[in-house]
Amino acid sequence: MTGEAEAAGALATAGLVAGAIEPRAGGLPGEGACLNCGAPVSGHYCSRCGQHVQPIRSLRHVSAEFLHSLFHFDTKAWRTLPMVIFRPGTLTRNYVFGKRARYISPLATFLLCVFLMFFVFSFTGSATIGAGAEQDAEITQADLDEARADLAEAQAELAEAQSAAPADEPEGLAAGIAEGAVQIAEAEVARLEARLAAQEQEAAQRAAEEAESGAPVTAEAEAPSGATVADAPPAMRAGVVLNDRAALTVESDGRWQDEVREAAESGDINVNLGHPYLDAQALQTLRNPDLAIYKVQEAASKFSFLLAPLSLPFIALLFLWKRGVTFYDHVVYALYALSFASLLFVTLLIGASLFGSNMVAMIVLSNTLLLAALPVHTFFHLKGAYALGWWSALWRTFFMLIFAIVIATFFLVIVLILGLTG
Repeated sequence: MTGEAEAAGALATAGLVAGAIEPRAGGLPGEGACLNCGAPVSGHYCSRCGQHVQPIRSLRHVSAEFLHSLFHFDTKAWRTLPMVIFRPGTLTRNYVFGKRARYISPLATFLLCVFLMFFVFSFTGSATIGAGAEQDAEITQADLDEARADLAEAQAELAEAQSAAPADEPEGLAAGIAEGAVQIAEAEVARLEARLAAQEQEAAQRAAEEAESGAPVTAEAEAPSGATVADAPPAMRAGVVLNDRAALTVESDGRWQDEVREAAESGDINVNLGHPYLDAQALQTLRNPDLAIYKVQEAASKFSFLLAPLSLPFIALLFLWKRGVTFYDHVVYALYALSFASLLFVTLLIGASLFGSNMVAMIVLSNTLLLAALPVHTFFHLKGAYALGWWSALWRTFFMLIFAIVIATFFLVIVLILGLTG
């Protein structure tokens, strides 16, 4: 539950950040002099420095402000999010041309939607990342001993990071990563202990049945003997490649994480990120695939803001000759568009958790969201935000969707490099 707790904390942080960007109105209006700058005041705020006229000193007020910032935003969130989904062009144009009091700012909306996406992913993503990868493999005492050795090594690294943090890294970074590694190793040990205990119980039950019936009791099915390179996990793509020998020896009688770790330790994974230091760091991270997934997800969460600057050159390219359009307009458009994309991904994650076993339902849902909802939303967003005609909005939508694929690819490569290299 560590990842879920961290995601919940991140969502609360996003709410507080959004609340700070969109501050709540002050207490009761007052008159007299501002307590901060001494200027004459009348109303909720000082006209010179902007401070609340009557600051409240109570613990109850702090709790109320926390809940208000997280869930309320002066009801702006409940006005803005439906507009992001159903009337994005009107929302963007209103905000650009000064009608802003009713809405959350584009940055606050983006933060809220992105952290909501990672919050949902923390609960649903783990079920889809390893879907079909973990088989009913036999767990031996050697596997458990190896996991316990990994746990001891992670605990030793944590103790070293806590006692002597690297001078060239931010304070607490090495210890935080080491703590994450320890938690993952502890979870792996607990999982193997439970699997081994269950196997022993099943073996005892089969032995009792054999003694009673006199006939041997066999397992229901035998796992397939091998897997092709197409079965390799997503973490092993985009610069991390299995060589031919490793690809042919990947077997499906265990978790793919175990196969990646063994391949990384034996040198059967070729990593080419453009620099020997980065290659070594990525290979070291891949020796603990669960930690690698955690670090890549953490990097995607921390650096999601890069999506906006990555989008700006492509958006500006579509409006080079259109007069009266500024980079500010593009920033507002990009942030609201990325907010909708995050909400779309949240819907896809929830659908995967509900209909994951129904392939037909998942195909229909994904096609509806990606091939219908996204293009239609992009079309009306462009048309309304930039006051375009139907044809102008249509051809820009076509290129905007192509640019979105390019931007997503760039971002994925950046996140993989940052995640794997630490």
